[in-house]
Amino acid sequence: MTEIEARTEPRSGMDWLLTGVGMTIFGYMVYATLYGPYRTTIVHLALFACAMLFIAFLDRARSKTPLVRGLQWGMDLAFAAGTLVTMGYVILNFERLINLWGSSFLTPMDVAIGVAIIVIALEASRRHSLILFGLGVFGVAYMLWGAHFPGVMQHSGMDLKRMIYLVAYTTEGFFGTGLGVAASYLFMFMMLGSALQATKTGDFIMKVANATTGRQVGGAAKSAMIASAGLGTMVGSSVGNVVATGTFTIPLMIRTGFKRHVAAAVETNTSEGAQLVPPILGAAAFIMAQLTGIPYATIAVAAILPAILYYLSLFCVVHFEARKAGLAGIPEDEIPSFRDAFRDGWHLLVAPAVLFYLLIAESYTPSYASVIAIGIAMVCGLARSVSRLPLSQVLDHFDSGARQAAAITALIVSIGILQAAIVTTGLGPRIADIILSISDGSLLVTALLAVVAATLLGMGMPTPIAYLLLAMFTAPALTAAGAPLLGAHMFLFYFAIKSGSTPPVALVAVVAAGIARANWWQTAVTAFMQAMPGFIIAFMFLFSPSLLLQGEPMTVAVSAVSAAIGVFALAAAVQGWCAGRITLLERALLATSALSLINPGYATDLIGIAMVGLIYLRRARIYRAATLAQPG
Repeated sequence: MTEIEARTEPRSGMDWLLTGVGMTIFGYMVYATLYGPYRTTIVHLALFACAMLFIAFLDRARSKTPLVRGLQWGMDLAFAAGTLVTMGYVILNFERLINLWGSSFLTPMDVAIGVAIIVIALEASRRHSLILFGLGVFGVAYMLWGAHFPGVMQHSGMDLKRMIYLVAYTTEGFFGTGLGVAASYLFMFMMLGSALQATKTGDFIMKVANATTGRQVGGAAKSAMIASAGLGTMVGSSVGNVVATGTFTIPLMIRTGFKRHVAAAVETNTSEGAQLVPPILGAAAFIMAQLTGIPYATIAVAAILPAILYYLSLFCVVHFEARKAGLAGIPEDEIPSFRDAFRDGWHLLVAPAVLFYLLIAESYTPSYASVIAIGIAMVCGLARSVSRLPLSQVLDHFDSGARQAAAITALIVSIGILQAAIVTTGLGPRIADIILSISDGSLLVTALLAVVAATLLGMGMPTPIAYLLLAMFTAPALTAAGAPLLGAHMFLFYFAIKSGSTPPVALVAVVAAGIARANWWQTAVTAFMQAMPGFIIAFMFLFSPSLLLQGEPMTVAVSAVSAAIGVFALAAAVQGWCAGRITLLERALLATSALSLINPGYATDLIGIAMVGLIYLRRARIYRAATLAQPG
């Protein structure tokens, strides 16, 4: 990760206040992880939401115009104070509130506080995502006036008190899945990312990546893949991964000959792909386990082959791009010694290794394993001078992590309103019916509609939130159309990841293009084309469970080999290179072969392998003859 520079200006009083709140909630979350939540789950979530929303409302850039700045400060302070009052009310009255028998038992003060909670949740989301804000407003309107909606969207409706009770005081609303995910998974993983940043783990991974692949054709881009995959799986954010590794990798790619938009596109895809890398999958594996009931270990194992195929496809795309452009590797004097890099940084691998062991072998909860990993990372990092930062910079890193977690919590709280609307009105099954009626029950058409939904719902969203929304809206339709449960959710997770680089918003591509000083639209389109082999693989999750390591070992092995050759073929077709430049006809034949290889079946595999082999051998022979014919 990029290091936080030492502060050149003293902290303001507000900075110290927000840092203090962030470190206090960090300490509490560590305590709650080790010894259990304070009082009850709702009190625990209220404490967490109180701190996170307080930080989120006060930690933002403001206008330089005095009048506008004054108005912004007034609103920020009002909402921060409202957060303290509403969450404090829930904490002080939790025993009565959790034992209410229904909305008829709400007092006038309960109703007023409930309205304030809903308004605060909507405003917190509005500041970060108009899409989530709009969905939250729709959820409120749908619960209140669903009787006036047409057709299958219609339900009996409910009065204001019942809506407030369901949204503000039950685990199907504000204190439901969204806030629970932020508190149980995202917060501690973001703090783990801060610990790795504070111990210079990102620098170590970058040096190892350069030492490993830097000398190869297109070595800078291949090093970017290793660095992003190694660190990004624990960052949990594609944008965060681009910022963390892209500031190093993108300039290096450009300096070694890659076009600016191509370098930005490569970093976009490698940063997104990191969230496919097991065992963490950018924290989404834990959310998937909670939503589906599938054991976490099963999900982590199922992600192995998709991650390998994704990075194999990207490796092929990068290699072919470098071959076409005649690019070499990183200059020799810029390639670090692997021995020196490993000697200086091996101790930084202890924390990730312990984390993986605790999650996979010991089945520890994600938060508990993360707390232990944070402690080990700090001890290992501070123990040696090469990875030791001043304590002031360590504080800056953790402060940054807490503020990032606050921003994501602010984004996610309105999901509780949407959850309440879906669960209490029966909207979920009706959405599945609507999708299935449009697709006429076709799994392929249903999957295409899910991709459209992923593009729309994932605009500007962190991957875990985008996946959570897709799981709520489209997963039931996919499974009803015949997709296996694990395959459906892995499919949705994949496109939740890729929504970050898919036009028209393409936030991840925009950030990468900013670092590269490239055109963001050109970057997004290039990233989309580079990722096409991966798109095909994702669709096969729905039709071939063997790609998720489900089934007989021989079937899994055959599917893996054929899919790998298919990925190679499709990458060659996209890039127009297969042991030399290829014609449009050959590209079409390779694309057809790729589809037949990724699609399970011995007959299609044999046809595809034969076609790919013939084209490759023909082009290799032509390339060899041309090379021998050159003078000297």
